[in-house]
Amino acid sequence: MHFTFAYPFFGILASFLLASISAYFLYKTNPLKLPKPWLVYAVMAIRFLTLFTICFLLLGPMFKWVSQRKEKPILAIAIDNSASMLQASDSSYIRNNLKKEISKLSDALKEQYSIETYTIGASAEKNKEITFTEKSTNLSDALLQISNDHYNLNHNATLLISDGIYNQGSNPAYALEKGAAPVYTIAVGDSTQHKDALISKARYNPSIFVGNDFEIQIDCKAFYCNNEALQFTLYEGSETIQKGSIVAKGNNYYGNQKFLLTNAKEGIHTYQIKINPLKKETNLVNNKITIQVNVLKSKQKIVLLYQTPHPDISAISRTLEANTNYDLQRFLFADYKEQGVNDVSLFILHQLPGNNGEANNLIEKLQQKSIPIFYILGKQTGLNYLNNQGILRINGPPQNYNEAQAWVNQQFNLFQLEENTASNLQKFAPLITPFGNYQIPGNANTLLYQQIGYVKTNTPLLFFSNSKGTNEVYLCGEGFWRWRLQDFLLNQNTHVSETILNKIVQWASGKSDRTKFRVEPNKKIVDENEALQFTAELYNDLFELINKDEISLLLKNNAGKVFPYQFSKTITAYQLNLGTLAAGEYTYEASVNGQSAYGKRMGKIHIKELQTEALETRANPSNLRAIAIETGGQFFQINELGLLKNTLLKNEFSKTIIYKEEEFLDLIKQKWLFFCILLFLGTEWFIRKWNGFI
Repeated sequence: MHFTFAYPFFGILASFLLASISAYFLYKTNPLKLPKPWLVYAVMAIRFLTLFTICFLLLGPMFKWVSQRKEKPILAIAIDNSASMLQASDSSYIRNNLKKEISKLSDALKEQYSIETYTIGASAEKNKEITFTEKSTNLSDALLQISNDHYNLNHNATLLISDGIYNQGSNPAYALEKGAAPVYTIAVGDSTQHKDALISKARYNPSIFVGNDFEIQIDCKAFYCNNEALQFTLYEGSETIQKGSIVAKGNNYYGNQKFLLTNAKEGIHTYQIKINPLKKETNLVNNKITIQVNVLKSKQKIVLLYQTPHPDISAISRTLEANTNYDLQRFLFADYKEQGVNDVSLFILHQLPGNNGEANNLIEKLQQKSIPIFYILGKQTGLNYLNNQGILRINGPPQNYNEAQAWVNQQFNLFQLEENTASNLQKFAPLITPFGNYQIPGNANTLLYQQIGYVKTNTPLLFFSNSKGTNEVYLCGEGFWRWRLQDFLLNQNTHVSETILNKIVQWASGKSDRTKFRVEPNKKIVDENEALQFTAELYNDLFELINKDEISLLLKNNAGKVFPYQFSKTITAYQLNLGTLAAGEYTYEASVNGQSAYGKRMGKIHIKELQTEALETRANPSNLRAIAIETGGQFFQINELGLLKNTLLKNEFSKTIIYKEEEFLDLIKQKWLFFCILLFLGTEWFIRKWNGFI
């Protein structure tokens, strides 16, 4: 044990002398009446130890404490928890015995290894129950997640128990970097290809418009079905819509069947396509597929006008053209002939009106016709003309500009932004905005304010207004293309920038909703592994958001069973997360508790069944063998668990790591010293009391 002190070493000597002199003269001048002389010296020693210990501790001594920590090698056991594990000939063994075998293997290895168990579906989850019900398998992401969970730890190996089938992610053989823990793979399932006809994919447009014709193309596979007719039937509900047939050629046949539907009717249509069962076909689960098609009334016509070519135009066009609800037309303003103005749902004016009053007359016409306008300001915007035409006034020196980043107004209530969208907007590159004093109407709703450098201002960057029943939006800066690029840089996609632009256009081009009670699902067609969420808004007579009352929702499935739910309150609105639901069609009915005047809001939700795991049921041990080879592990069959156990127990790289840890501790903080001093003082006090000194 090594000591250090906050004061020079002679402090110890001074403490020793002080304690010695005090103890000696106390009992020399006041001798105790004890039967034995050595008892007197013992009491004197107690006084010395007490005083010396107290003085010694006042010197701030610290001692070095050395400890050891042992870390066993970590063995991660990852079990494929997907539905395909139970679709092979050995499904009975997997369902009834696999968990017992894994438990037995873990018990045999736990003395040498620290065992951690994962299940694999769309991702890896730790210590989750093994049910073999996951709807997809992503082996690459799961292996990478397990490796990342044990970064810089004594991760010795991963055991992967799987049928080798994956339907999401990249090739798992190349998921891990060199130097990662080896993966020992254990193959289960039947790798024999049996007779099987299946639908692998349906190609169709999920959103079309009323009256249009549309095509559904079915891609199919057939194994060992040579010269047999594959009979297809298209249903909507219980009604047969169309039938078709193709003949399989060879033992590995790939083909397609097309259905053409005409004169689409408005609404969400659920179709089921089936292949009639073949003789001696073992797997019938993959003979059918369900799809939903949303038939919309009509596209909204949007016109994008711009002063001169600009990167913003391409960025805006790419975003809106990807939305099937919009018919986007873009023109250089000098080429625009004002054709079909009355049919336009929204005009987007990029840096218009111009410095010479370009588009001034057009804006007057649009305002007279109450056609919504989305203004995007920039260096070529004629602020004098804008001040006279629009509701925004900017007073400042001409040709002066700022670079302004966005910061989000948390009180904005026209629509909701996801938390990820709001946080990303504040990280995006600045827009080029006119410098000056901004004046906007008092009833305008500002979503984004300008942040100049590190200073957050109350100058609007993006705000919304409804003037005389006409929607107007102002983005007070050019450079949307920067947002789109930085969105991809941060997130590897352009979801955030597309979301904000689509919400702007949706609000601006939409008709004003004067209902006081609004309920909307996040989607009307939801995958069965995707969470279903609802948002609700409640308004008073002044159309101010309120959330004093409670809102209930009744959800009814195909069988007529009703599930009651209660919305949770946010700052100004309501939300409800129902999580994942079983596939099928649901109806919902929402109401405000105790307030019948608000009425009820009703609608339909379609939960799409995922059949990914049924598309391929033949085990693929070659994938597992490749994973083992690429990571430096070994490949085993499920009946070789004993050999696997011996291999792991004899693994020369499986060693416990001993960590030596050193730390300096304050001696004065050791509680046992306090009790020692208390014992010394108590003993001395008792003896002195017994001798009549106290």
